Amino acid sequence: MTELLDMGKYGGFIWASYGVSALVIGGLMIWILNQRRDAKKRLYAAQNALQEHEAK
Repeated sequence: MTELLDMGKYGGFIWASYGVSALVIGGLMIWILNQRRDAKKRLYAAQNALQEHEAK
C-alpha cells in the first residue's frame, strides 16, 4: 500500500492533480444539479401558464 502512495519526487504534483480534478468534477456536478433544478422550475412555470391560458 505504501508503494501506491509513495510516488517519489512527483508525488506532490500527482496528488495535487487528483485533488484539483476531484474539486472540478464536484463543482461540475453541483452546477449541473442547480441547472436541472432551475430548468424544472421554468418548465413547471411554463406548464402552469399554458394551463391558465387554455382555461380562459
